[in-house]
Amino acid sequence: MNIDLLKRLGNIDQIAGIRVSTLRNGKGKDMDIAEFYNAAGLRFTVLPDRCMDLYDLSYKGVNLSFHSKNGLISGASFESSPDSFCDEWPAGMLATCGLDNVGDGYCDGEIFPTHGRIASIPADQFGASTRWQADDFLLRATGQMRQSRLFGRNLLLERTIQTTLNSKRITLTDRLTNQEPEDEPFMLLYHFNFGYPLLSEESVIYATKTTVQPRGDVAKDHVHMTAPVDGQPEEFFQHITTGKTASCAIVNPALHLGAYIRFDTENLPYFGQWKNMRSHDYVLAIEPCNCFGKGRRQEIEDGTIATIQAYGTLEFHLELGVLDGDAEIAKFINQI
Repeated sequence: MNIDLLKRLGNIDQIAGIRVSTLRNGKGKDMDIAEFYNAAGLRFTVLPDRCMDLYDLSYKGVNLSFHSKNGLISGASFESSPDSFCDEWPAGMLATCGLDNVGDGYCDGEIFPTHGRIASIPADQFGASTRWQADDFLLRATGQMRQSRLFGRNLLLERTIQTTLNSKRITLTDRLTNQEPEDEPFMLLYHFNFGYPLLSEESVIYATKTTVQPRGDVAKDHVHMTAPVDGQPEEFFQHITTGKTASCAIVNPALHLGAYIRFDTENLPYFGQWKNMRSHDYVLAIEPCNCFGKGRRQEIEDGTIATIQAYGTLEFHLELGVLDGDAEIAKFINQI
């Protein structure tokens, strides 16, 4: 442990810690939340009742995440109908999508939610802990979510979220295990949602080399953002990665601030980019994924759906970080 630092403190929670509490009002009433904060100025909220997704994220008091107008909604009120998605999606910094579906919600007579069911599943064995490791102080949350059905899939997702005392980054490690004797098709997409003031008309996107596939006639420019526009149609771009890792950042030069996603591509070979400049729904999403977001039926027909082997395990490694100042931004751009 850092003795010199501890001599300056009454309690380490002066500068870093995790506070677990329960919401008492609104659509998220009775939801548990775990609020992380550290000495670097990083603050974020983990939602044990919603797949351990991230809701708030700020850095030195500057908000980085997008919250939908629906606000934080308990997963207990989740509906399976694809038509209910826009009425109940809270967004937040990270919304996990899958494991049964991402996209159109109908397949072989079964109805699938637009973003799948995993985000509505609460964590079993959730735990939040802090401890010293040599001279660094670790803040960590762990838990597991099971997506299953009688006579069908049985997928266990084990998640670890971690940061440290002076870190400007969050690491997320998922371990997915198929606990059935048959191979299981699955779809997984990490929906990272950036909002104002990081997102503005000054904001620019930087990414590692990818093949970019615009979807639809309105998708024109994936690099530059605009101010909010009333009624503006959403744009979507599919990125196909080429290296062992991929990175994508949103940078606001006016704030001298950026945020990035970095991930291993072995099991996440693509990322989507959702550019929605519509007033009140103003968001830029970066979405590492193993699918094209066309829905379970279409991806089975196209042969693009991923499969996890019987009793097999796959791991997914992602990093969400902050770029503070022009020097850090320039270094990131040069490295990619």
